[in-house]
Amino acid sequence: MLPFTSLDAATSAPQEGAARDYEGVLTNHTMLVTATGSPSQISVQLQGSHDGSTWVDLANTSSWPTAVSVQRAVRYVRARLGGVTGGSSPTVTATIAST
Repeated sequence: MLPFTSLDAATSAPQEGAARDYEGVLTNHTMLVTATGSPSQISVQLQGSHDGSTWVDLANTSSWPTAVSVQRAVRYVRARLGGVTGGSSPTVTATIAST
């Protein structure tokens, strides 16, 4: 599947990113997280769901730039910005690719 941007320069938390419905179960998911504005701390979760309404954390990161990968069978994925502090007008972007 082609990557998609779930969080696009998000500036406040908590914030749920755009979700992708794969219309079937995929098991390999990678989330790339980047930030601008030199935040002192961020928290981003890669979340998955089977129904598009009940979400569970598949992976968490507080680093940037970074990529986190997980193998879990889910139909829907999204990124969630749990926190962002410090810096000068920080933004967080999360892109997800699944196969």
